[in-house]
Amino acid sequence: MVVTILIKRISLLLLLAVGLFLTACDPYQKILKNPDLSFKYEKAREFYYQGQYYKAQPLLEELLTAYRGSDKAEDVYYYYAWCDYHLQTYQVASFHFKNFATTFPNSKRVEEVDFMYAYCLFLESPTYALDQISTKKALEAFQLFINKHPKSPKVAESNRMMDILRAKLEKKSVESALLFYRMEDYRAAAIMLRNTLSDYPDISEREYLSFLVIKSFYNLSVNSIEGKKEERFNETLRFYNELKEDYPNSAYMKEAEGYAVKARQELKKLQDKPTPSTNPNIIN
Repeated sequence: MVVTILIKRISLLLLLAVGLFLTACDPYQKILKNPDLSFKYEKAREFYYQGQYYKAQPLLEELLTAYRGSDKAEDVYYYYAWCDYHLQTYQVASFHFKNFATTFPNSKRVEEVDFMYAYCLFLESPTYALDQISTKKALEAFQLFINKHPKSPKVAESNRMMDILRAKLEKKSVESALLFYRMEDYRAAAIMLRNTLSDYPDISEREYLSFLVIKSFYNLSVNSIEGKKEERFNETLRFYNELKEDYPNSAYMKEAEGYAVKARQELKKLQDKPTPSTNPNIIN
């Protein structure tokens, strides 16, 4: 038993010794420990252009502080930001690209980093089913880039990516509205469908969604308290009239007309209903 423990301890010590020896002999560790900043800068550039970004970045991180305020500060930060991009840490890269433009506003690289800031946010944009904060930020960033650099060759690419981002937001809006509709939460469905049609006037499903707004408002009206019925039946008719005007030959027109007829009948009942006498002793 004692012999076994001793063998294990000796083996562990040998492993540690070998590890320390290899570390001491590792050329990269020697570069990290080298006090010559110019040497480290050249090695960082060498690693960067060889595609060894994981080796370049620690060196550049040290040089960020060492070269702050010097004529090499811009180059160091530029390579550092690009390392994050190549290492696919896009959120961090977007921060550094944006900060680069703020720190070096007169740099010839500002146009490039402004685009890369937006592009990194684009890459961070998730599938439509998830939260779309990054998508909205990317849209804002691309729009800012286009406004700031209207003659940039990257404008066309920016517009293309903005179309992709808008399509994602559009799908998110539609699917959220349809989810409420399927759950028979007609109040939320009516509001979200209406907002979707307003936010995306050229949406391909506009005819179908317009019909669902009518259906949602009608079902909402039927299940509303008395004080809300008139307003909501009128909304049903308003959207019916819009559907009739925009899509007179709609495949949904017959069903939509049925809801319109019933909405008018309900409104007539409300208008014909006698107003209850007011009792001054009752507090509303």
